[in-house]
Amino acid sequence: MKITLLAVGRMRSKPLREVCADFLSRLQHYGAVDIQEIKAADASTPEQSVQQECARILDALAPNDCVYVLDERGTQRTSPELSALLKEQELRAVKRLVVVLGGAYGLSDEVRKRGKLLALSKMTLPHELCRAVILEQLYRARTIQHGQPYHHA
Repeated sequence: MKITLLAVGRMRSKPLREVCADFLSRLQHYGAVDIQEIKAADASTPEQSVQQECARILDALAPNDCVYVLDERGTQRTSPELSALLKEQELRAVKRLVVVLGGAYGLSDEVRKRGKLLALSKMTLPHELCRAVILEQLYRARTIQHGQPYHHA
């Protein structure tokens, strides 16, 4: 199963970019994974930005993708639960699991309805920080699956 992080915008923070690169590199030892960046909108209003970005997100999704949308209204999971979720999707022979991370103004209901909602926190977090956190959690989930000592229960 390939994991794709579909994220709006480029990483501007050099330290967070380095953290993301590190976890992406670590994750690649466990299988196919990539980050697909969606161009951030240059619209004049937040509503127009969300509309443009979400249209680009929906265009990037294939009909058979298994989609998880990061949203504070989603289900919070423990790291072992995330690991089990990934394993379950692999057993279902999912070809591509896509984690969607919106831009600064969030996501449309249309994008939210395209997948299952997953929350990193009930708090609103900057999307660059979310990218680092979800990559770390995906790495942690993979180490749990492989019985490696990264995760301390």
